[in-house]
Amino acid sequence: MTTEITTETGNAFTRFMASGYGRLARLGLGVMLIASGIALVPRPAGLVVAALGLVPLAAGTFNLCPVAPLWGGHFFGSQYCAVKKGGELVSPVVRHDRKEHTTSD
Repeated sequence: MTTEITTETGNAFTRFMASGYGRLARLGLGVMLIASGIALVPRPAGLVVAALGLVPLAAGTFNLCPVAPLWGGHFFGSQYCAVKKGGELVSPVVRHDRKEHTTSD
């Protein structure tokens, strides 16, 4: 007998960060860090802040989430995106097929 276990991966935070709004949040954070590092923070610390702003900017651009593995999520945001198969959207869910062993007396 084959049973199918379906579980969602990650948590609400990591799924949000992989969404379009989460990507926009990462892009906004990156732009804000770069702008404040250049305009507000005195040098050389300002250049460090601006350089650190490249991390969320790149993460939002390429749909990556470097902190998601800390919460049990995927580094690649595309792991949460629905995929089109056969003309319909398939939910991003991990499926495990498990055979149950039965003993006959």
